Amino acid sequence: MNNRPYYCYLDNFDEITIIVPMKNYRDNNHYVLIGGDEEIELVIREKISLGTEVKIICSFDAYIHLERLYHVENEEGASSELYTGKIVRTELFDNIFRTKKSDLGFTYQKEATKFKIWSPVAKSVKLELLSPDGFCQMIEFPYTSQGVWRKIVEGDLADYKYRYHVYVNGEERVVLDPYAIASDANATYNYIIDKTTTYQMKHPYYFSGDPLDAVIYEVSIRDFTNDPEVTFQHRSQYLGMVEKGVKTKGGFKAGIDYLKELGITHVQIMPFYDFDGVDELHPNKSYNWGYNPVQYNVPEGWFSSDPNDPVKRINECKQMIDEFHEAGIGVIMDVVFNHVYDVQTFPFERLVPGYAYHVDRQGIYTNASGCKNDLATHRKMVRKLILDSVAYWVQEYKVDGFRFDLMGLIDLETMNEVRQELYSYSKHILVYGEGWKMYSSNLADRMAHMYNKNVLYNIGFFNDQFRERIKGKTFDILSPGYSTGNIKEVELVKQMIMGSSHNRFLFKYTSQSINYVECHDNLTFFDKAIAIAGDIALVKKQQLLATAMVILSQGVPFLHAGQECFRSKQGVENSYDSGDEINRFDWSLVDENQESIGFIRSIIALRKAHQVFKLKSTTELNQACDVITLGSGSIMYALNNSTNFLIVFKPTCFTEAISIPEDYKLLLASATVRFVEENSVYELTGTGTTIFEK
Repeated sequence: MNNRPYYCYLDNFDEITIIVPMKNYRDNNHYVLIGGDEEIELVIREKISLGTEVKIICSFDAYIHLERLYHVENEEGASSELYTGKIVRTELFDNIFRTKKSDLGFTYQKEATKFKIWSPVAKSVKLELLSPDGFCQMIEFPYTSQGVWRKIVEGDLADYKYRYHVYVNGEERVVLDPYAIASDANATYNYIIDKTTTYQMKHPYYFSGDPLDAVIYEVSIRDFTNDPEVTFQHRSQYLGMVEKGVKTKGGFKAGIDYLKELGITHVQIMPFYDFDGVDELHPNKSYNWGYNPVQYNVPEGWFSSDPNDPVKRINECKQMIDEFHEAGIGVIMDVVFNHVYDVQTFPFERLVPGYAYHVDRQGIYTNASGCKNDLATHRKMVRKLILDSVAYWVQEYKVDGFRFDLMGLIDLETMNEVRQELYSYSKHILVYGEGWKMYSSNLADRMAHMYNKNVLYNIGFFNDQFRERIKGKTFDILSPGYSTGNIKEVELVKQMIMGSSHNRFLFKYTSQSINYVECHDNLTFFDKAIAIAGDIALVKKQQLLATAMVILSQGVPFLHAGQECFRSKQGVENSYDSGDEINRFDWSLVDENQESIGFIRSIIALRKAHQVFKLKSTTELNQACDVITLGSGSIMYALNNSTNFLIVFKPTCFTEAISIPEDYKLLLASATVRFVEENSVYELTGTGTTIFEK
């Protein structure tokens, strides 16, 4: 606060709060609101002592034009500008100033460009326009309606830089366009782009299946191509992800060729919208996973060969996705709409202070995300930004799905509208997220967490119960799960194999269950298991068992990059800024573990080839699926459809004799298997998965 005699805030359409420092307070002062040629009487309703200040709550009977400048004056001649307060969080404000039109940002044509920006409470908006040869203009915008400021600027503005100067709450501040699609390095200016001149995608990915047909592989652009022992030409960049013909030191396939051979259907790429936490001009100066949103519709410059070239950023990102599509692999975008990196610099806060975030009763930002702010996605213009953003990435970049970070902080209506919006483009765009229940208050009732699954039936959730039961407790490193030798919860493990939906255990449909034991968060499976067992040979068998359970259980399988070849992060539990040494994909593991990778490749192919691994409803499960616990703690998983399978998941090391019907033959095994003909049994030795086919 500055040295004004008092501070006043518009908290509702008929309420103003005045905060008077005690040194300036006079009990008999009265106040009027002045704007233009109008003088409005303020009626004092309540006075509250705050110790060093007095809070005065006033009512008035007049219509306030939020885009105009008002002052509150007292009879002594003291005056203070009226700031926007809690009014922006009222339902009436949200309803009045919602705009439904889809052309916020800029609309480029060769003859002229239309600019639109939303701020119902700004008093002035100016466009700073910078030509390619450095000529700068400042252009005043008129206010139109529904909070929108609009201006058409004549001439061909392709490749011009722009940003806004907006006067709100007593200060003119520089603001980036929340609907920007292009940027220079480190987000100082946005760019006007002729989208018709950018890379034109040739291979839209027509994933024609149900979510259950997907096999998802999570990967980071930086990590996947950063190994100095492998000769990626575009190391740690968009185009490195799709370089063909790259080999490991041992001569095996690397990069996109490796993924194609592995057989996955989708890559889930960790954030590649514009984020903070790195220096785009000095890419090796710092490291970050990217869960720090800055510009939702701009490709991240850290992954570009030239982050200061806005078109190159767009082209390289599009080409990456296009070449994944050519290889028959869909691209799922990891999006973070639950918080932003910096509250104060995010455009919405500068355009409409206090609107975009949840606050507590004291007006302090909530912190359920752990990132010092939580986006209020139920507010109509925040929701619109989310809907418009996912639509843009689908339309312009042909993205095949979205993984929502901390989806439990996003409201039900928004997520359902996202799902319906995406259906209008394709029935096969995947939508899933982290469905943790993040709020303990009644706010939780309206959020998109897994306990609200009945009204989110066509959206998937990461199944943390699967992870905890199969891998072991995430936040107790030495606590084992089923695959690491703990058979005490075998009855719950059976439910996991049934997609956590049998008898509606956790989900109604198996397609809601994203089955996983490892992702970018927390310890890798190898690091947790080695802490428990200390035996690398055993840990590898345990990890193959866990990965096979992910792939062959009912539900949607999800693999973390390197899970199939025993990736380690050297015991670092949260490596979001730990650098390349910890995070990079070590391609020597592919050389060392070809047999194990071959097993995973085979069971991925098996799943993809047989519908019996992709049962959806309880009825289908009851008809075609049976899960039996053996006395040893092993599980026999029987699948009966057009092709019949018996699968034995064995978590223990000792030899176990299992009778298998004569018409079943051994198909695949990661355990040691011996057929004892005189007893007509198979002896299974060691931890692993054994698959028999009829």
